[in-house]
Amino acid sequence: MEEFDYHSNKRTDKTYISPAIKTGDESKGIPERDIRIVSKIIDSKESYLFAKIKNELVIRVTDGERQELKANIFEDTRGVYVLTFQKFTKQSGNPHKFSFSFVGEEILKLKKFLLSLKDLPIESKEKRQVSDLELSEVILTQSQKRNIIIENQDLFFDIVKSDITKSDIVALGYRKKQLELFDKLLNDTKYFIEYKNQIKADKDESVWQKFFEKNTWIFGYGLNFIFTTNIDGKKLEQVVKGFDFSSSGKRTDALLKTRGIISALCFVEIKKHDTPLIYNNKPYRADCWRISDELSGSISQLQKTVQKSIKALQTKIEIRDNVGNPTGEELFLYNPKSYIVVGSLNEFKTVNGVNEEKYSSFEIFRNSLKQPEVITFDELYERAKYIVKSAE
Repeated sequence: MEEFDYHSNKRTDKTYISPAIKTGDESKGIPERDIRIVSKIIDSKESYLFAKIKNELVIRVTDGERQELKANIFEDTRGVYVLTFQKFTKQSGNPHKFSFSFVGEEILKLKKFLLSLKDLPIESKEKRQVSDLELSEVILTQSQKRNIIIENQDLFFDIVKSDITKSDIVALGYRKKQLELFDKLLNDTKYFIEYKNQIKADKDESVWQKFFEKNTWIFGYGLNFIFTTNIDGKKLEQVVKGFDFSSSGKRTDALLKTRGIISALCFVEIKKHDTPLIYNNKPYRADCWRISDELSGSISQLQKTVQKSIKALQTKIEIRDNVGNPTGEELFLYNPKSYIVVGSLNEFKTVNGVNEEKYSSFEIFRNSLKQPEVITFDELYERAKYIVKSAE
């Protein structure tokens, strides 16, 4: 059979494998290996080409063509060392002048690119760039999936036996991923800087602001284990002026409501994970260390925000939408709870242990506060970890 007939008679529902072909040259120190040429035919009914008509870019539909995808693989390892795409004219069987091949690492990059398409984060309508690091975090290979199942057999048996739904699994998987991100942002300075640039945050506080906006579940179970949720239809960060939710005024990083039969307001101020808790230059008196200016200033600001809100607001608030229609949501303001998320207890650790003088000064101070409650980032992380562990 002639080459043209053989090629023309290839079927699209079959994969074609060549006989073993010897490669290598022992005399030159290149070991002999068998290779195979594996090919697949794709017939397209029509093709699409870009063309310019009077300076306008248009798409032209042309007659379909026969395409062949050819892979040269090593027989022993199945490794692909050349991947070729070639088009043919259906009528004549002649190959087009243009073809292209991928070799070595290029093939792996092509594979990763194709695998990434179904998981690309394209929720936004705007254009964006996604780094290879981001994609590697969302793509799982078959072997990775298999390892997850093997390493978590008890969990999968429990899922089969119980009534755990797909949404439960997705929520738990999402929270685990976010917990890993929380840990990296908290403990890896280089990663924090990269992530800050990646999300185009203008300051460090904005990194945490955006993170907590996507993860309000951390606040929901984290703050005294009171269920909290965002004010419906409102951004986590709110501007407070005697409590007009849309007017300019003092800003509190998180305005939350407790979730129960009656909804009550809760204020949260989010600082940085590396904000100092203690003024570390020198002790105020022997064994006594005073609170840092950043922390004391945050406390004063939040206390003033709450005080102005109580003064300006009636005890009952009816939430309205953008055009003034009542949403049916009611909030109550009776001495609302308030929290500051700031710094880390790692500040008190030294090479030889905990600095008890500094740590005790901080603990005595925050335990003496009625409002707000001071929570460090590492404490909030541990509470978030407990939430995830409890859900497993």
